Amino acid sequence: MTPTRSILAAVDFSEPSRVALDFAARLANHGRATLHVLYAQDPLLTAAAQSEGIDLVLESREELARFTQSVAGIDPSRLHHHVVTGRSTVTICDLAVREAADVIVVGMHGMSGAARVVFGSTTQGVLQQSTVPVFVIPDSWTAPQPETRDLSGVGPVLVAVECSVAGMAAAAAACHLADTLRTSVNAVHVVEQLNVLDRWGRHAHAATEAAVLCNRREIETALAGLQTHTPIPLRVEIGSVAERIAHVAALQEGEHPILVLGRHARGSRRGVPGATAYRVLGMTTVPVLMHCVPEDPA
Repeated sequence: MTPTRSILAAVDFSEPSRVALDFAARLANHGRATLHVLYAQDPLLTAAAQSEGIDLVLESREELARFTQSVAGIDPSRLHHHVVTGRSTVTICDLAVREAADVIVVGMHGMSGAARVVFGSTTQGVLQQSTVPVFVIPDSWTAPQPETRDLSGVGPVLVAVECSVAGMAAAAAACHLADTLRTSVNAVHVVEQLNVLDRWGRHAHAATEAAVLCNRREIETALAGLQTHTPIPLRVEIGSVAERIAHVAALQEGEHPILVLGRHARGSRRGVPGATAYRVLGMTTVPVLMHCVPEDPA
């Protein structure tokens, strides 16, 4: 993740998107970044209103201005409003490219996805289609130091790693984010528990322990190659990957972590976040940065 100079926050006037906007505004203040706030107007709704002589786009602009004013700490000199008629996922991703956004910030749920079990349909679409990193903010998030205008008190940054291009790119992004927030980075790797017949349990245990040792050695070597100011501590867990990552990221007393996961960019052979990433998003209660990794050239 490059230094954050331009942030796009997508809102739908719901309370979860207000929480996401608060996070985006604080992130912008932390790095003196430009903040773009977008409301994607449904084209069918716009057409229906026009047939009744109602200028819904104008009303939406006015509502967006009121909505942003309800979030304290937004710097008006670095704020840009956008009301665009179009499908929400496409509109968000297109505007991110047009405005050279370094990151998109969305809420976990919203008006368009409140009934979904895991997270909103728009959020899911953005995760699948975006070519830039995406921050997903849980509905329950609150700033650890609400009296400030930035993300003071947030940390550490926790990154889920594996010995792969996506895993190490996510680790590098976590380091950049930690530098911005002036906090530390911790890494976690999970070795999947082998489910075998009881009589094979001893062999499964031996195989798992061997994988732990091998993976730890490879990942610690790769992390050392990132040339960070201080070594990145690595925690290796055994069990369900999504459940263990969510457990490690769970809020602890005095800590307000951010979780970083890696995925490949749209258009690559592995461009859509996998089932594990979606399960983590569904279980975690902390902000998650889904870092986008370009596909290696063939």
